[in-house]
Amino acid sequence: MGGGSGSPVLARSQLNIFLVIALILGVITFLSIVYVISKLISNYHRSPQYLEKKRRRPTSNSDINEISRYSHLSKEEHAIFSRLCKENPTPNILYAVQDLSYINEILKALFLKLCVEANEKAKTALFGLRTKLIRAYTPPEEMTSSRKIDIGTKMTYTASQGVHYRMVYTERTPDALILNLPQNIIERNHCPAPLSKISLIFEASSGAPYQMETRVVRYQKNGRNEEQMVIMHSEQITPLQRRQVERIEMHEACAFSSVATSTVQEGKENKTVYKPSQNMHKGLLLDVSAGGCRLVTTIPIKAEQFIYISGKLNTKDEDSAIGTILRTTKREDGNFILHIKFVKIEADVVNRIQSVAVGYAD
Repeated sequence: MGGGSGSPVLARSQLNIFLVIALILGVITFLSIVYVISKLISNYHRSPQYLEKKRRRPTSNSDINEISRYSHLSKEEHAIFSRLCKENPTPNILYAVQDLSYINEILKALFLKLCVEANEKAKTALFGLRTKLIRAYTPPEEMTSSRKIDIGTKMTYTASQGVHYRMVYTERTPDALILNLPQNIIERNHCPAPLSKISLIFEASSGAPYQMETRVVRYQKNGRNEEQMVIMHSEQITPLQRRQVERIEMHEACAFSSVATSTVQEGKENKTVYKPSQNMHKGLLLDVSAGGCRLVTTIPIKAEQFIYISGKLNTKDEDSAIGTILRTTKREDGNFILHIKFVKIEADVVNRIQSVAVGYAD
Protein backbone atom coordinates (compact mmCIF):
# COMPACT_ATOMS: atom_id res chain seq x y z
CA MET A 1 0.00 0.00 0.00
CA GLY A 2 1.08 3.63 -0.64
CA GLY A 3 1.64 6.07 2.31
CA GLY A 4 -1.37 8.29 3.20
CA SER A 5 -1.13 12.11 3.27
CA GLY A 6 -2.70 12.36 6.76
CA SER A 7 -6.09 12.50 8.38
CA PRO A 8 -8.59 15.01 6.92
CA VAL A 9 -9.89 15.70 10.46
CA LEU A 10 -6.40 16.62 11.66
CA ALA A 11 -5.92 18.94 8.69
CA ARG A 12 -9.19 20.74 9.40
CA SER A 13 -8.25 21.08 13.10
CA GLN A 14 -4.93 22.67 12.22
CA LEU A 15 -6.67 25.06 9.83
CA ASN A 16 -9.17 26.08 12.55
CA ILE A 17 -6.33 26.71 14.99
CA PHE A 18 -4.60 28.96 12.44
CA LEU A 19 -7.87 30.84 11.86
CA VAL A 20 -8.42 31.35 15.61
CA ILE A 21 -4.86 32.57 16.07
CA ALA A 22 -5.24 34.93 13.11
CA LEU A 23 -8.55 36.20 14.52
CA ILE A 24 -7.03 36.79 17.96
CA LEU A 25 -4.08 38.61 16.44
CA GLY A 26 -6.48 40.68 14.34
CA VAL A 27 -8.56 41.61 17.40
CA ILE A 28 -5.41 42.49 19.38
CA THR A 29 -4.15 44.61 16.49
CA PHE A 30 -7.54 46.37 16.16
CA LEU A 31 -7.76 47.04 19.90
CA SER A 32 -4.20 48.33 19.92
CA ILE A 33 -5.01 50.73 17.09
CA VAL A 34 -8.21 51.89 18.87
CA TYR A 35 -6.25 52.39 22.10
CA VAL A 36 -3.54 54.42 20.39
CA ILE A 37 -6.12 56.56 18.57
CA SER A 38 -8.17 57.12 21.76
CA LYS A 39 -4.99 58.02 23.62
CA LEU A 40 -4.07 60.54 20.95
CA ILE A 41 -7.59 62.00 21.06
CA SER A 42 -7.54 62.11 24.87
CA ASN A 43 -4.17 63.86 24.89
CA TYR A 44 -5.43 66.32 22.30
CA HIS A 45 -8.55 67.06 24.37
CA ARG A 46 -6.30 67.87 27.31
CA SER A 47 -3.96 70.01 25.27
CA PRO A 48 -3.96 73.81 25.70
CA GLN A 49 -4.73 74.21 21.99
CA TYR A 50 -7.94 72.15 22.18
CA LEU A 51 -9.10 73.71 25.45
CA GLU A 52 -8.58 77.18 24.04
CA LYS A 53 -10.43 76.19 20.84
CA LYS A 54 -13.32 74.80 22.87
CA ARG A 55 -13.37 77.90 25.08
CA ARG A 56 -13.67 80.09 21.98
CA ARG A 57 -16.39 78.01 20.37
CA PRO A 58 -19.52 80.13 19.69
CA THR A 59 -22.29 79.78 22.26
CA SER A 60 -25.15 77.58 21.09
CA ASN A 61 -28.79 77.36 22.18
CA SER A 62 -28.02 74.01 23.81
CA ASP A 63 -25.35 75.74 25.93
CA ILE A 64 -27.89 78.34 27.06
CA ASN A 65 -30.45 75.64 27.84
CA GLU A 66 -27.90 73.62 29.81
CA ILE A 67 -27.03 76.59 32.03
CA SER A 68 -30.71 77.46 32.38
CA ARG A 69 -31.53 73.95 33.65
CA TYR A 70 -28.51 73.83 35.96
CA SER A 71 -29.32 77.24 37.47
CA HIS A 72 -33.10 76.56 37.67
CA LEU A 73 -33.98 79.71 35.74
CA SER A 74 -37.59 80.75 35.36
CA LYS A 75 -39.09 81.39 31.93
CA GLU A 76 -38.50 85.15 32.28
CA GLU A 77 -34.93 84.66 33.54
CA HIS A 78 -34.19 82.26 30.69
CA ALA A 79 -35.41 84.86 28.19
CA ILE A 80 -33.11 87.53 29.70
CA PHE A 81 -30.21 85.08 29.69
CA SER A 82 -30.80 84.29 26.01
CA ARG A 83 -30.83 87.99 25.20
CA LEU A 84 -27.65 88.49 27.23
CA CYS A 85 -25.83 85.83 25.20
CA LYS A 86 -27.12 87.10 21.84
CA GLU A 87 -26.25 90.75 22.51
CA ASN A 88 -22.82 89.76 23.82
CA PRO A 89 -21.24 87.29 21.36
CA THR A 90 -19.55 85.45 24.20
CA PRO A 91 -17.44 82.47 23.07
CA ASN A 92 -18.78 79.37 24.82
CA ILE A 93 -20.92 80.64 27.67
CA LEU A 94 -20.31 77.33 29.49
CA TYR A 95 -16.84 78.66 30.27
CA ALA A 96 -17.64 82.37 30.48
CA VAL A 97 -20.37 81.87 33.10
CA GLN A 98 -17.69 80.74 35.54
CA ASP A 99 -16.07 84.19 35.31
CA LEU A 100 -18.55 85.99 37.55
CA SER A 101 -16.82 89.36 37.20
CA TYR A 102 -17.34 89.20 33.42
CA ILE A 103 -20.96 88.05 33.81
CA ASN A 104 -21.56 90.92 36.22
CA GLU A 105 -20.10 93.34 33.67
CA ILE A 106 -22.37 92.28 30.81
CA LEU A 107 -25.39 92.07 33.13
CA LYS A 108 -24.79 95.68 34.14
CA ALA A 109 -24.59 96.72 30.48
CA LEU A 110 -27.91 94.99 29.77
CA PHE A 111 -29.47 96.56 32.88
CA LEU A 112 -28.58 100.05 31.61
CA LYS A 113 -30.32 99.20 28.31
CA LEU A 114 -33.40 98.07 30.23
CA CYS A 115 -33.39 101.40 32.07
CA VAL A 116 -33.64 103.18 28.72
CA GLU A 117 -36.44 100.80 27.72
CA ALA A 118 -38.15 101.34 31.11
CA ASN A 119 -38.77 97.59 31.28
CA GLU A 120 -39.24 96.88 35.00
CA LYS A 121 -40.37 93.29 34.46
CA ALA A 122 -37.19 92.51 32.55
CA LYS A 123 -35.08 94.21 35.27
CA THR A 124 -36.67 91.98 37.89
CA ALA A 125 -35.83 88.92 35.78
CA LEU A 126 -32.27 90.19 35.32
CA PHE A 127 -31.67 90.47 39.06
CA GLY A 128 -33.19 87.02 39.56
CA LEU A 129 -30.85 85.67 36.87
CA ARG A 130 -27.85 87.30 38.54
CA THR A 131 -28.67 85.76 41.92
CA LYS A 132 -29.10 82.26 40.48
CA LEU A 133 -25.93 82.37 38.36
CA ILE A 134 -23.86 83.48 41.35
CA ARG A 135 -25.41 80.77 43.51
CA ALA A 136 -24.82 78.07 40.89
CA TYR A 137 -21.34 79.01 39.70
CA THR A 138 -19.56 80.45 42.73
CA PRO A 139 -16.70 78.01 43.34
CA PRO A 140 -16.50 76.48 46.82
CA GLU A 141 -13.84 78.11 48.94
CA GLU A 142 -12.49 77.04 52.29
CA MET A 143 -11.31 79.91 54.47
CA THR A 144 -9.28 78.56 57.38
CA SER A 145 -7.00 81.45 58.30
CA SER A 146 -7.08 85.24 58.27
CA ARG A 147 -3.80 85.07 56.33
CA LYS A 148 -5.84 83.99 53.29
CA ILE A 149 -8.06 87.09 53.35
CA ASP A 150 -7.38 89.50 50.49
CA ILE A 151 -6.08 92.98 51.22
CA GLY A 152 -8.91 95.45 50.55
CA THR A 153 -11.62 93.18 51.98
CA LYS A 154 -14.40 95.06 53.79
CA MET A 155 -15.28 93.79 57.26
CA THR A 156 -18.38 94.60 59.28
CA TYR A 157 -18.27 95.13 63.03
CA THR A 158 -21.53 95.33 65.00
CA ALA A 159 -21.21 97.49 68.11
CA SER A 160 -23.07 96.61 71.29
CA GLN A 161 -25.51 99.41 70.39
CA GLY A 162 -26.57 97.35 67.36
CA VAL A 163 -24.97 99.65 64.77
CA HIS A 164 -22.98 98.11 61.88
CA TYR A 165 -19.63 99.66 60.95
CA ARG A 166 -17.72 98.85 57.77
CA MET A 167 -13.93 98.67 58.10
CA VAL A 168 -11.38 98.09 55.34
CA TYR A 169 -8.53 95.59 55.70
CA THR A 170 -5.52 97.55 54.40
CA GLU A 171 -2.34 95.96 55.75
CA ARG A 172 -1.02 92.63 57.00
CA THR A 173 1.91 91.84 59.28
CA PRO A 174 3.15 88.41 60.37
CA ASP A 175 1.17 88.78 63.61
CA ALA A 176 -1.78 91.05 62.84
CA LEU A 177 -4.28 92.57 60.42
CA ILE A 178 -4.68 96.33 60.21
CA LEU A 179 -8.11 97.82 59.49
CA ASN A 180 -8.95 101.42 58.55
CA LEU A 181 -11.81 102.70 60.69
CA PRO A 182 -14.80 104.75 59.51
CA GLN A 183 -14.99 108.21 61.04
CA ASN A 184 -18.45 107.70 62.55
CA ILE A 185 -17.39 104.80 64.81
CA ILE A 186 -14.84 107.13 66.39
CA GLU A 187 -17.23 110.06 66.69
CA ARG A 188 -19.81 107.85 68.43
CA ASN A 189 -17.21 106.24 70.68
CA HIS A 190 -18.28 102.76 69.55
CA CYS A 191 -14.77 101.34 69.07
CA PRO A 192 -14.24 98.03 70.92
CA ALA A 193 -11.79 98.23 73.82
CA PRO A 194 -8.17 97.14 73.32
CA LEU A 195 -7.63 93.42 74.15
CA SER A 196 -11.37 92.74 73.84
CA LYS A 197 -12.70 89.88 71.73
CA ILE A 198 -14.77 90.86 68.68
CA SER A 199 -16.58 89.25 65.76
CA LEU A 200 -16.16 90.50 62.20
CA ILE A 201 -18.26 89.57 59.15
CA PHE A 202 -16.63 89.62 55.72
CA GLU A 203 -16.97 88.18 52.24
CA ALA A 204 -14.19 86.29 50.49
CA SER A 205 -13.25 87.13 46.91
CA SER A 206 -15.75 84.47 45.77
CA GLY A 207 -18.56 86.29 47.59
CA ALA A 208 -18.87 83.60 50.27
CA PRO A 209 -19.60 85.17 53.71
CA TYR A 210 -17.64 84.33 56.86
CA GLN A 211 -17.53 85.28 60.52
CA MET A 212 -14.15 85.68 62.21
CA GLU A 213 -13.49 85.72 65.95
CA THR A 214 -10.43 87.76 66.88
CA ARG A 215 -9.02 90.16 69.48
CA VAL A 216 -8.24 93.88 69.31
CA VAL A 217 -4.55 94.57 69.89
CA ARG A 218 -4.35 98.37 69.79
CA TYR A 219 -5.27 101.52 67.86
CA GLN A 220 -2.91 103.63 65.77
CA LYS A 221 -2.70 106.19 62.97
CA ASN A 222 -1.07 105.61 59.60
CA GLY A 223 1.07 108.04 57.61
CA ARG A 224 -2.06 109.78 56.29
CA ASN A 225 -3.30 110.35 59.86
CA GLU A 226 -6.13 107.79 59.38
CA GLU A 227 -7.39 105.92 62.42
CA GLN A 228 -6.63 102.20 62.34
CA MET A 229 -7.45 99.16 64.47
CA VAL A 230 -4.88 96.38 64.80
CA ILE A 231 -6.34 92.89 65.35
CA MET A 232 -4.76 89.49 65.83
CA HIS A 233 -4.61 86.86 63.10
CA SER A 234 -7.24 84.18 63.63
CA GLU A 235 -8.12 80.68 62.54
CA GLN A 236 -11.55 80.89 64.16
CA ILE A 237 -13.38 81.51 60.89
CA THR A 238 -16.89 80.14 60.34
CA PRO A 239 -18.74 80.06 57.00
CA LEU A 240 -22.14 81.78 57.00
CA GLN A 241 -25.18 81.23 54.83
CA ARG A 242 -24.99 83.39 51.73
CA ARG A 243 -27.52 86.23 51.64
CA GLN A 244 -30.23 85.84 49.03
CA VAL A 245 -29.99 89.54 48.16
CA GLU A 246 -27.41 92.25 48.75
CA ARG A 247 -28.18 95.12 51.10
CA ILE A 248 -27.27 98.81 51.21
CA GLU A 249 -25.63 100.12 54.38
CA MET A 250 -26.88 103.64 55.13
CA HIS A 251 -27.82 106.24 57.71
CA GLU A 252 -30.83 107.86 56.04
CA ALA A 253 -33.67 109.67 57.72
CA CYS A 254 -37.08 108.10 57.12
CA ALA A 255 -40.68 108.33 58.25
CA PHE A 256 -42.96 105.49 59.29
CA SER A 257 -46.45 104.80 60.54
CA SER A 258 -48.68 101.97 61.64
CA VAL A 259 -50.80 100.14 59.07
CA ALA A 260 -54.38 98.94 59.28
CA THR A 261 -55.37 95.93 57.19
CA SER A 262 -58.61 94.66 55.73
CA THR A 263 -59.57 91.82 53.44
CA VAL A 264 -61.52 92.20 50.23
CA GLN A 265 -62.60 89.54 47.78
CA GLU A 266 -61.34 89.74 44.20
CA GLY A 267 -62.96 87.01 42.14
CA LYS A 268 -62.36 83.74 43.97
CA GLU A 269 -59.42 85.03 46.03
CA ASN A 270 -59.13 87.19 49.12
CA LYS A 271 -56.78 90.19 48.94
CA THR A 272 -55.22 92.06 51.86
CA VAL A 273 -55.56 95.84 51.67
CA TYR A 274 -53.05 97.95 53.61
CA LYS A 275 -53.97 101.44 54.84
CA PRO A 276 -51.10 103.45 56.41
CA SER A 277 -51.91 105.81 59.25
CA GLN A 278 -51.52 109.56 58.70
CA ASN A 279 -49.68 109.81 62.03
CA MET A 280 -46.05 109.61 60.90
CA HIS A 281 -42.96 109.12 63.10
CA LYS A 282 -39.28 109.83 62.45
CA GLY A 283 -36.72 107.06 62.13
CA LEU A 284 -33.29 106.27 60.74
CA LEU A 285 -32.66 103.60 58.10
CA LEU A 286 -29.57 101.48 58.85
CA ASP A 287 -29.71 99.16 55.84
CA VAL A 288 -32.11 98.19 53.07
CA SER A 289 -32.32 95.22 50.73
CA ALA A 290 -34.91 94.07 48.22
CA GLY A 291 -36.42 91.93 50.97
CA GLY A 292 -36.53 94.29 53.93
CA CYS A 293 -34.75 96.84 56.08
CA ARG A 294 -33.64 97.83 59.55
CA LEU A 295 -34.51 101.17 61.08
CA VAL A 296 -33.86 102.88 64.41
CA THR A 297 -36.59 104.60 66.41
CA THR A 298 -37.17 105.88 69.91
CA ILE A 299 -40.56 104.12 70.00
CA PRO A 300 -40.73 100.58 71.49
CA ILE A 301 -42.86 98.97 68.79
CA LYS A 302 -43.70 95.31 69.26
CA ALA A 303 -43.03 92.68 66.62
CA GLU A 304 -45.64 91.09 64.34
CA GLN A 305 -47.16 94.41 63.32
CA PHE A 306 -47.43 95.98 59.88
CA ILE A 307 -45.49 99.17 59.23
CA TYR A 308 -45.32 101.75 56.45
CA ILE A 309 -41.86 103.17 55.62
CA SER A 310 -41.14 106.23 53.49
CA GLY A 311 -37.67 107.51 52.61
CA LYS A 312 -34.68 107.14 50.33
CA LEU A 313 -34.69 103.35 50.30
CA ASN A 314 -31.88 103.28 47.73
CA THR A 315 -30.15 106.38 49.24
CA LYS A 316 -31.25 108.42 46.20
CA ASP A 317 -34.99 108.34 45.46
CA GLU A 318 -37.95 108.90 47.74
CA ASP A 319 -39.84 105.59 47.83
CA SER A 320 -42.11 103.69 50.15
CA ALA A 321 -42.93 100.15 51.17
CA ILE A 322 -45.07 98.21 53.63
CA GLY A 323 -43.54 95.54 55.80
CA THR A 324 -44.04 93.43 58.86
CA ILE A 325 -41.85 93.78 61.95
CA LEU A 326 -40.05 90.48 62.54
CA ARG A 327 -38.43 91.51 65.81
CA THR A 328 -37.44 94.55 67.86
CA THR A 329 -34.03 94.96 69.49
CA LYS A 330 -33.29 97.47 72.24
CA ARG A 331 -29.92 99.19 72.04
CA GLU A 332 -27.77 100.34 74.93
CA ASP A 333 -28.59 103.98 74.11
CA GLY A 334 -32.30 103.29 74.71
CA ASN A 335 -33.31 103.36 71.04
CA PHE A 336 -34.92 100.43 69.26
CA ILE A 337 -33.98 98.63 66.04
CA LEU A 338 -36.91 97.33 64.00
CA HIS A 339 -36.10 94.35 61.77
CA ILE A 340 -38.59 94.57 58.91
CA LYS A 341 -39.56 92.23 56.08
CA PHE A 342 -41.28 93.87 53.10
CA VAL A 343 -44.71 92.47 52.24
CA LYS A 344 -45.84 95.09 49.70
CA ILE A 345 -43.36 96.98 47.57
CA GLU A 346 -43.55 98.02 43.91
CA ALA A 347 -41.31 96.28 41.38
CA ASP A 348 -39.64 99.52 40.30
CA VAL A 349 -38.73 100.29 43.93
CA VAL A 350 -37.19 96.84 44.35
CA ASN A 351 -35.23 97.31 41.13
CA ARG A 352 -33.91 100.69 42.29
CA ILE A 353 -32.75 99.12 45.57
CA GLN A 354 -31.15 96.18 43.76
CA SER A 355 -29.36 98.42 41.27
CA VAL A 356 -27.60 100.30 44.06
CA ALA A 357 -26.95 97.22 46.19
CA VAL A 358 -25.13 95.37 43.37
CA GLY A 359 -23.41 98.43 41.92
CA TYR A 360 -25.37 98.84 38.70
CA ALA A 361 -26.70 102.35 39.40
CA ASP A 362 -24.83 105.25 37.83
